[in-house]
Amino acid sequence: MSLTDEAYRRLRAEIVSVGLAPGAEVSEARLVNEFALSTAAVRGALARLRAEGLVDAVPRRGHVVSAITLRDVDEVFQMRLLLEPEAAALAAVRIDERTLESLRDQGKHDYDPASREGVAGFLAANREFHVGVAEASGNGRLAAVITRLLGEAERATHLALAAGAGERGLRLHHEHDDLVDALAGRDQVMARWHMTTALESFRGELTEILRSSEQIMTVAL
Repeated sequence: MSLTDEAYRRLRAEIVSVGLAPGAEVSEARLVNEFALSTAAVRGALARLRAEGLVDAVPRRGHVVSAITLRDVDEVFQMRLLLEPEAAALAAVRIDERTLESLRDQGKHDYDPASREGVAGFLAANREFHVGVAEASGNGRLAAVITRLLGEAERATHLALAAGAGERGLRLHHEHDDLVDALAGRDQVMARWHMTTALESFRGELTEILRSSEQIMTVAL
């Protein structure tokens, strides 16, 4: 792993977990000292984070963590609802047994909303589950777009999970199990339905929680 990759990984983790809140200033000098890395590595990491929309360059201030808006969240879920159910339907006829077992394991990850590390672990497992389904579709471009959308939703999802979304993971476990059963049964109709239902349910719960969060900018949807 290069120094730029290391700086990117550490800074991104702080932003996604909201250790660095929306609007927080990101000082190059502080990061160089805190991470014990070169200025070039930190600047390279910030450039990647700008490209992802996680930080904004501000004249005479350097960088700030970008805002999270309800409009952003809604647009991401609109896209996910267009793409992920179709990816699940494709996966139902293309998935292999090894991937099915991997998805079953990923879907069992629990979390404690009072633990920052627990929420981060659950978020990572949930991301791997959805990426796994997308990759099982056999369409690399589709999987790449879905993976990017999952990344764009990470901060908002982290906030919602920390506030208890997903009923401590129990509801998500059932939804993941139902989807994997449909994939194992090669049932395209039910795979599409379970993915749609899971995304719609979580979008509603996530939006309700985020509306009350001080770290979300409310924008008319």
